[in-house]
Amino acid sequence: MEKSFSVSPRVLAHLGAELIKNESIALLELAKNSYDACADHCTIRFLLQNGQISEIQIEDNGFGMSRQTIENVYLTIGTDNKKLNNGPNTCGRMPLGEKGIGRLGIHKLGKQITVISKTRTDSEVELIIDWSKLEEARELNDFKINIEENLAPTNFSHSTGTKIIVRGLNSHWDRRTLREVYRDLNSLNSPFSDNNDSFQVHVVSPDPIFDSLPDFEDIRSNALYIGKCKMTGTRIVDFRYEFKPWVTLNKVDQGRTKSLLQLLPEELNLIDSDRNSIDLDLAGIGPIEFDILIYEMSAEIFSYSTAERKSVRDYLRENGGVRVYRDGMRVYNYGEKDNDWLGLDRRRIGRFAGNIGNNMIIGSARLSRADSRGLREKSNREGFIEDDSYYAFENAVEYALSIIVRERNVDKAILTALYKKHKVIEPVLSDLSEVIDLVTERVEDTDTKNEILKYLYRINTQYVEVKDILIKSANAGLNLSIVIHEVDKLMAQLAGSIERNERDRSIRISAQLEKIVRGYSAMIKKSEIRLTPLARIAELALDNFEFRFLDHRIEIFSNWRTNTLEAYLAESEAISVLTNLLDNSIFWLSFARRSDRKLSVYITDQIVIEQTVYHSIIVSDNGPGFNIPPEIAQKPFITGKPHNLGSGLGLHVATEMMHSMKGELLFLSEGDLLLPEPITGNEIYSTVIALCFPTTK
Repeated sequence: MEKSFSVSPRVLAHLGAELIKNESIALLELAKNSYDACADHCTIRFLLQNGQISEIQIEDNGFGMSRQTIENVYLTIGTDNKKLNNGPNTCGRMPLGEKGIGRLGIHKLGKQITVISKTRTDSEVELIIDWSKLEEARELNDFKINIEENLAPTNFSHSTGTKIIVRGLNSHWDRRTLREVYRDLNSLNSPFSDNNDSFQVHVVSPDPIFDSLPDFEDIRSNALYIGKCKMTGTRIVDFRYEFKPWVTLNKVDQGRTKSLLQLLPEELNLIDSDRNSIDLDLAGIGPIEFDILIYEMSAEIFSYSTAERKSVRDYLRENGGVRVYRDGMRVYNYGEKDNDWLGLDRRRIGRFAGNIGNNMIIGSARLSRADSRGLREKSNREGFIEDDSYYAFENAVEYALSIIVRERNVDKAILTALYKKHKVIEPVLSDLSEVIDLVTERVEDTDTKNEILKYLYRINTQYVEVKDILIKSANAGLNLSIVIHEVDKLMAQLAGSIERNERDRSIRISAQLEKIVRGYSAMIKKSEIRLTPLARIAELALDNFEFRFLDHRIEIFSNWRTNTLEAYLAESEAISVLTNLLDNSIFWLSFARRSDRKLSVYITDQIVIEQTVYHSIIVSDNGPGFNIPPEIAQKPFITGKPHNLGSGLGLHVATEMMHSMKGELLFLSEGDLLLPEPITGNEIYSTVIALCFPTTK
């Protein structure tokens, strides 16, 4: 039997074009409908004729649609059916569709639409829409849509489900476009899924057009660094990082893992880049499961892989990034090439070679739809509405990623030291190293290759020489931000006290400002290496931080007032180095959120290096301690701070400055020195760093 009735085709066509903006999203929306229909699979089939796509079929084994559903829901735009039925469906899934517009994706694809559907109790229904006939219609009512009930099922004789056939395609699908759509559709299946939900999207074609595309398992096996993190409420509740070197990397003794129990207790608290707490439950996000694969793409290291380098690089260029999934289905357009939603490429280009770019990773953030109602999808299906809940979600993922990247940087530094000819991880030298890799790989003529490499290596050497000259001025630059921060806060307090006519307080703040300016002047003025009381260095550095110590409620222990030890040093450089260490201690003491924050600056003559006595300033605190190996922390552009907040230069510059004064910067443990009772009794030895100065020229 057959029935005809009128719809509003111009409105439908307009919405189809505006709300569903590309073929991949259109097919994604149809796959979502299959998921909502309790299907365990959705098969998207591309049929070719004379090398061109002639037909697209989307078929599932869901519960199907009755004639009444097609007439009253499917053919009605923007119904409240999804809103009224937003609880778990018959198979326990939370619906992915929210606004009832996903079906418009069909009309984005082609002019001739056939929908065949069968429920368990109703006859098979066949809907036919031919948009090409719209041009023949003089009036709106002349355009008819046909619905038939097939008493003898043509497609679903022994099952339920829905099959959509699209012909008369609106776009020209060349080979490149089809392969891009294939990659997009394959990305609907999370590569990190634990398969608790059986729904899968299959993309097939009787033609061999997809055969040469790389297999994901081959790509996955070439990741050197693997991270997994689960976040709930305000905390990380599960964590695992693994460095898995290929067997061909025989200079590496073994891989490395780090578990939840090995993280600092303070690191388990979720914070944003401003160090504010994140509460996923309060934001309506629920648990987040974050997984990531990180790849090493430098030629000198990647040459040890058994994989074909171009295939991996091409795959990452097309598919790299962090995608988002809700109940196993992808949320567009996170992870697309033009959507750097976590700012990875921006930060990498801006400063850090120690950071990662989207073309180096495959990641996923998985959510439960039932628990993540605070995240609302945009009407055009291109991401979430960017409100407070979204920013909490983004910040939580960034935080988890920053911890995993920090661990990766440790292992990358080891690989760099073992395998790369020019062992660099600094931005300019890292870029230069990539050019060297490219020349080594691409230039075939040996003489030409060696000539180019000769100049590149010379640039490398000259850059290092210039860097060594400039690094001295970097000390003052690093500490300038500290001074500006202090002066800014004190100026605000001074203005307030003057307005309130608080004479004594105004005088105290003015004196403190003078101390800070005097201390910074001591850091930047030119000074020669001479015999200098260590107490003077400690006094000036501590004066610079007097206000911050009070502001952060940090108790100070020091013996500088009674100590008379002297050493050969450059006063400005020594103050700068000590200032840098104090600033680090303040950060980590605040990060730990301890109520009993304590810091010690202890002058001693106990340290002997190669039978030579050094006079030293020992900086220690009761914070969380180091979360990366100290020898790695001394390398440039590697930081252990969350969200990569630090520049990664502080300890490196401090080490270089100590060497320029013929001194040493040492990392010590609790029992390496005999410390006085105020330090041991208060357990001020979580982090112990010694600035060791020579006693003779």
